[in-house]
Amino acid sequence: MYEETTEKLLDFIEKSPTAFQAVDEMQKRLTENGFEVLSEKEYWKLIPGGKYLVTRNNSALIAFCIPEKESRVFHIMASHSDSPSFKIKENPEIKVDNSYVKLNVEKYGGMLMAPWFDRPLSVAGRVIIRRNGGLKEKLINIKRDLVMIPNLAIHMNREANNGVSYNPQKDLQPLFAVGNTDRTLLEIIAEQTGVKKEDIISHDLFLYNRMPGTIWGADKEFVSSARLDDLQCAFSSVKAVIEGENSSSVSVAAIFDNEEVGSGTKQGADSTFLKDVLERINDSLGRTREQYLMAVASSFMISADN
Repeated sequence: MYEETTEKLLDFIEKSPTAFQAVDEMQKRLTENGFEVLSEKEYWKLIPGGKYLVTRNNSALIAFCIPEKESRVFHIMASHSDSPSFKIKENPEIKVDNSYVKLNVEKYGGMLMAPWFDRPLSVAGRVIIRRNGGLKEKLINIKRDLVMIPNLAIHMNREANNGVSYNPQKDLQPLFAVGNTDRTLLEIIAEQTGVKKEDIISHDLFLYNRMPGTIWGADKEFVSSARLDDLQCAFSSVKAVIEGENSSSVSVAAIFDNEEVGSGTKQGADSTFLKDVLERINDSLGRTREQYLMAVASSFMISADN
């Protein structure tokens, strides 16, 4: 049973290279299990026994179940959709001595940098494109080994085994191409999405580790994977809100974005997202402001972060 659940976790992680894909995958699984998608821009008509979800920025998600009988408390499990990575800057190509091309990236979140060396990496996230006189968001995942952050050979750094201090702007820029090529990352993305390069006006793109997760150990008691922090808890909370049977409270799975860089964005844990959703649940069920405050005072939340 544990191995089967872990295999499902690893499948979810593989399909979730960034927060955008993670929320898209969670939304698919929730809607397949009867959850109705709500919009913050529209009226909510909630009913006892209903199951609902709402997203913000397409990188944060809150799912909730309303019990059949009246409940005056919320039971909440909170986690986050983002993971430590390297964010790709605008116009990222850096040509070095007309010999090779690197991508200009910056650290995203608190990470161990050494494990990023010498692994097959690719790029995922979202792009904003011009479409029919407006703007459209499109998810991107280049599903092939595209770049790598190579270590120097030992004879070029004899102190490599004596402790190394990494400079992200020098040592952790991924290798993208060789020679004096004019090929760009956005051209590859445009080819994959079937749009013109000039129609891509902005992007939120990240590196991700292409190595699949694995179950190992004498009795298969260990699991290793990229992005366990915090997709393991996001997976658990969504699985719980789908499969759990709770008739005594409003069950809530809240998955925020940007925890890795501070939660002050509009979709972060320090935003109004959860408060707005809980208030709208209260209002849609015809309860007073005082009843809402009483419900919050009686509620319970687990902060689920690896």
